[in-house]
Amino acid sequence: MKTVRHIFNDDFYKITAVLLSKKFSMLETTLKSKYDEAGLIIPEKGFTNESQYREWLKKAMNLPKKPGKFIEDILLSFNLDVNNEFFRNCVTSRLFFYKMPWEESIYPQTNITLTTRNSGKDRGLWVEIKPWTKKQDYIELWESIKMLQKSLIGYRSKEKFQKTFARDFEVYQFYLETKQTVEPSEKASFDNVLNIMADSDKYHLLKKQFKDGNMDEQVRMINSRFDELLKDVNIF
Repeated sequence: MKTVRHIFNDDFYKITAVLLSKKFSMLETTLKSKYDEAGLIIPEKGFTNESQYREWLKKAMNLPKKPGKFIEDILLSFNLDVNNEFFRNCVTSRLFFYKMPWEESIYPQTNITLTTRNSGKDRGLWVEIKPWTKKQDYIELWESIKMLQKSLIGYRSKEKFQKTFARDFEVYQFYLETKQTVEPSEKASFDNVLNIMADSDKYHLLKKQFKDGNMDEQVRMINSRFDELLKDVNIF
């Protein structure tokens, strides 16, 4: 088991008192007896590693009452929040690994909580700092933060100004302006609009700004890009 930094806050001492209580001892004895009857013996000093526990857990999950429900019932009997992950982990560690909260555990207390949201207006990554969080906790978590950041819609690995942005927008605006001049009776297809643009001096001036004058092949891509970028903007 790896060494973790313990957080000696109210939750720590609250669950420690619970695990030291005679009431918990009786509940623990009852629980182990039920598993003994089912042929799923929990070692007197707990499982020596997580792999052993996982193997036992696979079998225990086939019983009508799952281990997680037993843990919830224990917490409820003490009027504790069953959704408190730290409480659940401490009870699990005591029941199955014979470890108390002040000892080494595979269940460290959370020092930083990361939450991502990739929908709606408030899209982003939220980093929740706890009252006991230290700078080192943040540093150790930085790689995880970067990985989550990469999963966000709109993630940018590098911020570099697009030097052709003004030129491309001028092409896009010119295309839209030309398209608006097409008579309703005519077909405002892409090729048709491009042919009309080609009759303008502005077209030839813009074309010179493209390598080898290769503008026509890029107009469709430029249009698609700005259509998406400005879909919610009344640009005209």
